[in-house]
This record gives sequence, C-alpha cells and structure tokens, in this order.
Amino acid sequence: MAPEISENNTITEKCDVYSFGVVLLELVCKDKLKDVEKREKHPVEENIDPNIKGKIAPECWEVFMDITERCLKFDPNERPAMGEVEVQLELALSLQEEADIINTGDDYTLLSMIIMN
Repeated sequence: MAPEISENNTITEKCDVYSFGVVLLELVCKDKLKDVEKREKHPVEENIDPNIKGKIAPECWEVFMDITERCLKFDPNERPAMGEVEVQLELALSLQEEADIINTGDDYTLLSMIIMN
C-alpha cells in the first residue's frame, strides 16, 4: 500500500503506480518483499527468483529496476506516470530481446547490487 494511504487516507493515481512498483518487484523476487525494512537491507539481486536468475540481460535489468525504484518512491510527486512506466517496460523488453539474439545461450550475470529505499 502506498505510504500516503496509511498516512492521510489519500488515494490518487500515484497510489496505483506505487502498487504496480510492488508488483514489478515481486515478479523478479523469490520471496515477497512487501516489508520495507527487508527491501532496504538486502540487494534485490540476492533475492531473484531461481527460475529467472541468469536469464535477465544486465541492460534490461537496469531499466526494469530503475522504473521499479521510481514507482516505489515515498513521495508520490517523484513517481512516474503510468504511461512512462509502460514506455520504460517496453524499452526493457526490447533490450532483453536484442540481448537474447546476440547471446548464444550463456547465462547473464548481473553486476549491480540494488537496495530499494
């Protein structure tokens, strides 16, 4: 749930963006990271679902995690519009498809260590 809902019972489109960010994060994690403290202490890369580990191109991961982080901003004014989220996810998909064409079946290695704030 977006922080502003519990703080002042305000519901806006940016609440939906926050919730969608949670869904994006849960898509790639083996354990659900709804607990903010858990997200802030452990890099997301340590919690990637084993079914997709090694299958995500680093350039795709960067775009995917950037938009996910932006969706989960505490301040609703800092969250992107859903249209921008859509564009960035399409970019991530395109980068993944390009990388898969070039990659000859080797696993991808993610070098980043992203801790969600």
